[in-house]
Amino acid sequence: MSNGLQDKVITITLDGSGMPRPSEETAQVKKDNQKVRFCASFDFKITIEGYSDVSYNSGGPGCEYRATTGTFAEVKQYKYTIHANGHDNDPYLDVKP
Repeated sequence: MSNGLQDKVITITLDGSGMPRPSEETAQVKKDNQKVRFCASFDFKITIEGYSDVSYNSGGPGCEYRATTGTFAEVKQYKYTIHANGHDNDPYLDVKP
């Protein structure tokens, strides 16, 4: 059930060594009410430990590549992996009540 909260937007960029970096290392998301939208200007893949509701589509300027999650039903911290440019980075999503 969504209460109208906007998606949490995480922008992914590449640092000087080509490592994918999220705009927030530990992003806070509201349980049951908020989806996460990952945006980048390059192709990437997201995997979230213990969670599989991730879909991919094209976006617009500054978000040519997009991945969007469903909502999260459990209050917990999820480790996720950004796969891009031959590198992996493992930040977190912190789901709050």
